[in-house]
Amino acid sequence: MNPIGDAKFELAKSVGVILKVDEGTVLKYITYPPRKEQGDLSIPLPQISKSYKDKIEELRTIKGNLIGRVEISGIYLNTFLDEKNLFHEAIMSIGDDYGIEKVETPLNIVVEHTSANPIHPLHIGHLRNSILGDVVARMLRARGHNVNVRFYVNDTGRQVAILIYGLKKLGYPDPPSGVKKDYWLGQIYAMTNVIMEIYRLKLEVDNTEDEKERREKLSKLDDMVGSANSLRERMPEVFDNLAESMKGEDHEKEVSKIIELYEGGNKEIKEVVRKYVGYALEGFIESLNKLHISFDTFDFESDLIWSGEVSKVIKSLSSSPARMEYKGALALDLQNYVDQEVRKDLSIPEGLEIPPLVLMRSDGTTLYTTRDIAYTLLKFRQFNATKVINVIAEQQMIPQIQLRAALYLAGFKKEASNLIHYSYGMVNLQGMRMSGRLGKYISLDEIYTMITEIAKAKVKEKRGAMESVDEVVNSAIRYPILSVAPNKPVSFNVDNVVSFEQNSGPYLQYTYARAFNVLAKNQEQLDERSVSYEDIVDEKREILMMASKFPEVFSKACDELAPEDLVAFLRHLADTFNKWYDKERILQEPDKGKRMTRLYIVKGVETILRNGLGVLGISPLKRM
Repeated sequence: MNPIGDAKFELAKSVGVILKVDEGTVLKYITYPPRKEQGDLSIPLPQISKSYKDKIEELRTIKGNLIGRVEISGIYLNTFLDEKNLFHEAIMSIGDDYGIEKVETPLNIVVEHTSANPIHPLHIGHLRNSILGDVVARMLRARGHNVNVRFYVNDTGRQVAILIYGLKKLGYPDPPSGVKKDYWLGQIYAMTNVIMEIYRLKLEVDNTEDEKERREKLSKLDDMVGSANSLRERMPEVFDNLAESMKGEDHEKEVSKIIELYEGGNKEIKEVVRKYVGYALEGFIESLNKLHISFDTFDFESDLIWSGEVSKVIKSLSSSPARMEYKGALALDLQNYVDQEVRKDLSIPEGLEIPPLVLMRSDGTTLYTTRDIAYTLLKFRQFNATKVINVIAEQQMIPQIQLRAALYLAGFKKEASNLIHYSYGMVNLQGMRMSGRLGKYISLDEIYTMITEIAKAKVKEKRGAMESVDEVVNSAIRYPILSVAPNKPVSFNVDNVVSFEQNSGPYLQYTYARAFNVLAKNQEQLDERSVSYEDIVDEKREILMMASKFPEVFSKACDELAPEDLVAFLRHLADTFNKWYDKERILQEPDKGKRMTRLYIVKGVETILRNGLGVLGISPLKRM
């Protein structure tokens, strides 16, 4: 059911017959006029036919079920829709799933998101990834696709090895009771990393003869000592024990040894790493559950290595004509072996220089992009996927391009063409610079707690339902992330996200609760025979038009993976509804015809908000 689509088709068919043009061609040029007085739909006639002027009078006679009348204004054919018939199709016939249009041919699609390193708690930088990934999956499922959501556990990287090195020096302790496990791991990781950096910088200072360079290194050393002091204040005994136990060791050698042993499948180190990585994942799941974010599959990077899949990839690419030696390591020359036609197919920007892809370090260990090749093939294979969507920050554009190019050179052309990098910009928390390496970040849990306190105060002030606070917090966090196009940065201000008055998740929930409670208080049966069509004016007509467009907006936003467009639509609907709600009576309206018209409009708003919020992962609350 797509009322505005039906109206467009009806108009295209009539214009096509008169101008002897295919209706599909006409459909492509139908637009929405910028001003209300220009109608509901518009067609630039010269784009359709150069001889349109000969048919002006005939075009003026166009009328139909949903087409009320047309006007010719210059080169434009402006169409005004029939409120009565449109009201019947877009409002009276509305069902519980109105707007949620399914695709004719569902696809198998993998969405990988979050995939944070299991070394510290999720922070605000991960927040955008998690929410975007979750909503991308929800939108695809709403359209009828089969979706598999995966989390890639990077347990073989240097950062995990640094964490394990620190834990080893502490005697592999268990987390203290009452402390969230991922938070505890994050402190140990940051302490270990900072102590290693201090030793490295001290050595560099001692070996630097240039005075200017020496002063620069001393400044960095001072900053690092300041970070160490901050970390020590949080867990002084742990920090002192760690610093003491790391004295006199070749830290880099110890970290490299852990990487080598783990990649080699050493039984003892496998048990240790999986134990602590498991603690981190427990913390991630606990945090993300608050936001209703979950995964179908957790994939461990180490499993790819131990299964031999990474070795197969390296062996295959080692015989590629693009093979080269780069800085003493085995690599692929992507710049000279990926031509312009392939670049276009793989969405590689024209003129971009693609760096060589290092497949294996000189010591025989692999890099994460090489492992990603094996992982990508696994995602396509295990879910029989048509597409794989990687939700990854824009800073990873080059590695993602290298990944697609390497897949293509390895003969996996279909997979390379259907691997999508869903890129997003950074999130800035006002007044805060973050560094996981130094333990300087605001965790997702801390953000959740801060917003919960603000939400509780707001709900209490309005004498609302305290049992709804968690859902208010979820919407308050999701909305600022989803209301901005992914390629634009987000500035997150915790003081502004909980507003019941405008432009926020709680505002949309508040609007839904308003509409729901009007319908809940109504004691009459809705009677379409009593509707007063003359009452469909001003905001009511605007809401009618928005209701007729909702299926189109919903489908387009989902297909283009553009949640910001759906958010903007719902916000405009809420603004229009609230403006009307504050002006006119609904249940108290004495005229039955007007009362029925208005109740039907409220029902339309309630249904659209419920379905729209649902796909954004926001609960439509019946009581605030």
